[in-house]
Amino acid sequence: MSQWLIFLAIVPLVSLHLTKNLHTNKRFMWNGIAFGMVVAPVSFGLIQMTYIPFIGKLLGLAGVVGNLTHGSIGYLCLLGSGVLEMNTVITASQLIMINVVNGVLFAYIYGLIGYAVDRKLATEKESMPALRMPVHTATSK
Repeated sequence: MSQWLIFLAIVPLVSLHLTKNLHTNKRFMWNGIAFGMVVAPVSFGLIQMTYIPFIGKLLGLAGVVGNLTHGSIGYLCLLGSGVLEMNTVITASQLIMINVVNGVLFAYIYGLIGYAVDRKLATEKESMPALRMPVHTATSK
């Protein structure tokens, strides 16, 4: 059933579409938050696609790489806080808790990265006043 987690990839795609069409100021911040919320569960769902002969093996490999970098952070945080015990089997409810912690942490991290990109783009846009004018008026002066 966990292969259905890859449908969470729709969330960042919807965010990308909405922020592009609504022309929001903090576009990369919102896209970073949306991506960070779903990166750990989607990578776990991609691991479950390895039963498909060729494409599934490649998707599973991408899921393993994503899960190695994004999956263990929430587990280590919960292990360090004493919520999970060491050397025990993880139940489904604990896996949900790990993915929720991963979602919160990575939404925060990728949201901060997106906010920094938005600030950098805003300062570059302010430093180039010709970008606010139409092209023909900027070249005719």
